[in-house]
Amino acid sequence: MPHASSKLSPDPAFVVPARQWVAMAALMVAVLAAVAVGLWQFQHRAHEYLREALGNQLQDLAVTIAATVPGDSLAFWALHTGADQWVAPVQVPLTRVRQDTGLSNIFVCLPTGEVLVDVSQSLLVGEPNPFLALDAVEVEIARSGIASHSRLYHVMGSDYFMTGYAPIFDSLDEVAGFVGVEASVGYFDALGQLRRNLLVIGATVVALVALLMVVWLFYARRLARARQALLRNETLSAMGRMTAGIAHEIRNPLGVIKNAAQLLKEDLHEKGIESDLIEFIPEEVDRLNEILTGYLDFARQAPPHRVEVDLVQLLRRTLRLFEQDFQDHGVELIDELPAERVTIEGDSHRLQQVFLNLILNAMQAMPQGGHLALELTQEPEVVKVKVRDSGVGFRPEDARHLFEPFVTTKEKGSGLGLSVVRRIVEEDHGGRIRLEGAPGKGATAIVELPRRR
Repeated sequence: MPHASSKLSPDPAFVVPARQWVAMAALMVAVLAAVAVGLWQFQHRAHEYLREALGNQLQDLAVTIAATVPGDSLAFWALHTGADQWVAPVQVPLTRVRQDTGLSNIFVCLPTGEVLVDVSQSLLVGEPNPFLALDAVEVEIARSGIASHSRLYHVMGSDYFMTGYAPIFDSLDEVAGFVGVEASVGYFDALGQLRRNLLVIGATVVALVALLMVVWLFYARRLARARQALLRNETLSAMGRMTAGIAHEIRNPLGVIKNAAQLLKEDLHEKGIESDLIEFIPEEVDRLNEILTGYLDFARQAPPHRVEVDLVQLLRRTLRLFEQDFQDHGVELIDELPAERVTIEGDSHRLQQVFLNLILNAMQAMPQGGHLALELTQEPEVVKVKVRDSGVGFRPEDARHLFEPFVTTKEKGSGLGLSVVRRIVEEDHGGRIRLEGAPGKGATAIVELPRRR
């Protein structure tokens, strides 16, 4: 019985070729990579643009605030560190500016870095600002008389941090100190929104790619099925033309053999010789003629003649045809057929051809003898027949081509048997046939037939 893997795929026509999977997977990976690179570049450029825009905004605010601080008073305030009566006239307006602009903090420092005014009161007045070390370059620029801003820090999860610096000039246009303005979280809402939007875009692209994969798989399977059907129809068409010619050529000598056998029988009878062997010749000729007729019907795609068929009776009649063959080949029959009638609607002659082929294949798969089991089970809508053998099984590489016309593993096989079987089961009766087994472990042919087409 042909088969080679532990279980044949439900329908090889639906299998998408591996090269198509590889090509589509590579395309999807390329699309995702291109989208990822594009989003990353967009995010990077947008992030840089927003960062520069925020930095310039803080820098301009620092310049504006620095213009309101009297530079000539900074040295005096340094001598009276902590004296509220001197610092309050600047502390109060800076606090108001902080509230109006939504800044996180505003501070005033001497060129050496000592804090003179701190609106948020988070820095020690009179002590060096410890955070200036992070912006040493920007602070040095401010000391030289040019406004600047720090780089963008991303700390504490999703919080951002940036500071703008501007020099404070005295009446002699000398740098007496500098102002620092720190941006609050609200200043970076645009950056956070950008990241969220890009995540949404990325998730949408992934979802679209996944949907594209599903759509591609759906249509690829349909295309594979259509391609398989087209190839199969072309092969069957060629097979039909060939079998029609062969059958026509064989029928003529069969008629001659049958007529000769009848004349030989009459001649022997006249001479008083009786032999039962001569009876087999016309019978076998008739059987060969029926097979040829079946092939011709297959080639012509003639519609089946549907009647009510008792499968149990048909299977037992088929087994009786092989009784002598079973004995000659050492095959032990295991009859697991039910005693009651099991009827379906079908063509009895074509169904018998199916089981003749399957039993013959099973017997040929056991050249040294073995066990052949025939089992029938039924469900409300389907009848299932199993033909099991203990033969040699089939190689895995043969599994995909078992039902193709002219494909055979037998030295003298035509490769038409299983093709005809599949045609009768699936196209004539709307059923399904599959093979299970493994090399060296026998095989099982499973025929599923609907009770009504």
